[in-house]
Amino acid sequence: MSDHHPELDGDPHDDRPVHGERRRRALRITVFIALGALVLPLALSAYSVAYSAASRACSVYVANFSAGSDYRVSLEFFGDGGPGWQCFAVSASGVATPLANLGLLPAAPRPALPDERDT
Repeated sequence: MSDHHPELDGDPHDDRPVHGERRRRALRITVFIALGALVLPLALSAYSVAYSAASRACSVYVANFSAGSDYRVSLEFFGDGGPGWQCFAVSASGVATPLANLGLLPAAPRPALPDERDT
């Protein structure tokens, strides 16, 4: 018997990829869609949780500093104090007065001291 096995030598002129260009493009698109399907719910959930936390914190700020006003929160990337949730007190005439920058991940505000309420 011979130690040489010609079937294991392979084709010397076989330099083409295993899969065609169309199949690789379809696989890339499928992976991109699958990653988007994994990341999008996480991003929307994080946004929803941050929005509700910002809304609650802003309602506390408005109750402490601007009684009788409504409030509005918005996510601003180039607002005063840097990127984050901005809290606005909205008067009955519709004028929005900025109260606080709540940050990207808002937390409960610290209680106002008695001497801070009137400033």
